[in-house]
Amino acid sequence: MKNNQSKGSFSKVRKLINVLKKSNGKGVIGDNSALISPTAAKILVYFLLLALTGALFAGVYFLQPYLAGVLSLEGITLTLMLILLVMSFVLALKDIVTVLYASDDLELLLPMPFSAGQIVMAKVAVVSEFPIGASFVLMNSICLALGIREGAGAVFIIGTVLSSILIPVTGIATALLLVVIIFRIFGFIRNRDILVAIGGFFTFGLTIAYLFINSKVQNGGTGKAAAAAVGAVSYIANGFPNIYFMSRFMLEGSIVGLLISVAVCALITALAMSAVRAFYFTTALSMQATGTNKKAFTKASLSGGKKNDALKALTVYESRSTRRNPAYWLYGFIMTLAWPLLFGITLVLGNLDALRLVTFPLDRTTALYCFMTLGIIASCFACGFNVLPGSAFSREGSCFGAIRSLPVDFRDYYRSKRNFSLRVCSLGSVLYIVILGILFLVAGFVEIKDAWTILAGVCAAFLLDLTLINLMLLRNSRKPRLNWDSETAFARKLGLVNIIAILIGTLLLAVFLGAISFMPTLQGTAFGHTILIICAAVGLALVLLAAAVNYFAVRKASQNLMRTEV
Repeated sequence: MKNNQSKGSFSKVRKLINVLKKSNGKGVIGDNSALISPTAAKILVYFLLLALTGALFAGVYFLQPYLAGVLSLEGITLTLMLILLVMSFVLALKDIVTVLYASDDLELLLPMPFSAGQIVMAKVAVVSEFPIGASFVLMNSICLALGIREGAGAVFIIGTVLSSILIPVTGIATALLLVVIIFRIFGFIRNRDILVAIGGFFTFGLTIAYLFINSKVQNGGTGKAAAAAVGAVSYIANGFPNIYFMSRFMLEGSIVGLLISVAVCALITALAMSAVRAFYFTTALSMQATGTNKKAFTKASLSGGKKNDALKALTVYESRSTRRNPAYWLYGFIMTLAWPLLFGITLVLGNLDALRLVTFPLDRTTALYCFMTLGIIASCFACGFNVLPGSAFSREGSCFGAIRSLPVDFRDYYRSKRNFSLRVCSLGSVLYIVILGILFLVAGFVEIKDAWTILAGVCAAFLLDLTLINLMLLRNSRKPRLNWDSETAFARKLGLVNIIAILIGTLLLAVFLGAISFMPTLQGTAFGHTILIICAAVGLALVLLAAAVNYFAVRKASQNLMRTEV
């Protein structure tokens, strides 16, 4: 009887896992939407995973003699363990927030015939599937290939298989414990979008650390440099008890190390599940209304206080309606200001050698090239990461009908959206170029007589901001999404113009870092004068483009809005 109940419980959890995976945007192998039968799809996927694992195993197995002369088995094992632990933690961090807190499904699941434990078990299984699967494939294929080729013995093989499960479970449990406690204690960051951002910044921190290590390897240019980098990572890995004691079991046959490593994993998992039982449901249910629901639109909200001018009043209304949604604070304000942390720092750190070749103070050609290029790059990132212009009219929802009934010129209505978005994007582009220019002047990197080059960069950033914002607004005016239950559903989505701007900014930043080291050698040459002419032509093109797009967008968007059906 108990066996039948356990089988029925497992079947319910398995079905719930598939449902949660689909509802959280995760693919289900062999679902009904597949072009081939579900059974054939599963067989194909498992066959491909097996082939990938075998290919990785074979590659490492045949490369082992070349690696053995440079890297030790212990160093590679510890490094891989640390990478998998961090990878599992990072991957789980965002998924835990999404699946456990951001899915808004508890109110639907609790009345169903599922126990609280089954719901939590299914949600944690959805989070754990990919990190554990990836760790299992990587750990076993790499370490088993090295261990078998070096004749490490059965203990090493057993430890490798156990590590491929225990290490990701430890990382996932740590992330689960951290998220549950943060959501429970720190009310000022309970908004789930903020924690997602924290996880993103943590990931970029890891990227920065990788770039430092990679820079050391490149600077060395020999196997000794790679061995030193692996040795540094191994030293850090030994600071984690589960990794240190499991490696002692794998390499030295220490049974005590195995027991301690298993105990560490079990302890962290038990603490995480205890925290989930104590805090998860109360906290998650209190956050179901985190998103902003539709609010009634009134003439009072359009009054703008003491300001009687229609355009100013509409701009004030736009500012107030945007600030009320936490998702727009993150994806409309914070991301616009934080783009240097996302792209600038990581790429600059990867090109420190090129930047060291730059001589100061910058000559006029180099300064003009730098500030105009940086102005364009800053505009691409500040506008690209901003969702406000691309959702400006969709945010109105059912209130758009009330706006149409008011005696408001649609051109003023459009300009209010444009002006507010321009102010926000200018904080992440124009303001940054001004601050950078002041720092360069104070530090003596740019001479006072060449200060006009800073103004050229500021103008380039402003003109491109105006162009990109108008394009986003015009695109949204064609077919605004007015029928929605929660703005959060589209508040996080980047539009086509956003993606293009980010791609252009990334490409220009890479080109800029690659070309800046050669600029001092071009001073006074014919090519240097060509750079001045190109910068002047780009500036003129930006002026004409911004003016034309702004004129066309105001007229066309107002016509689109007048024809929009409520």
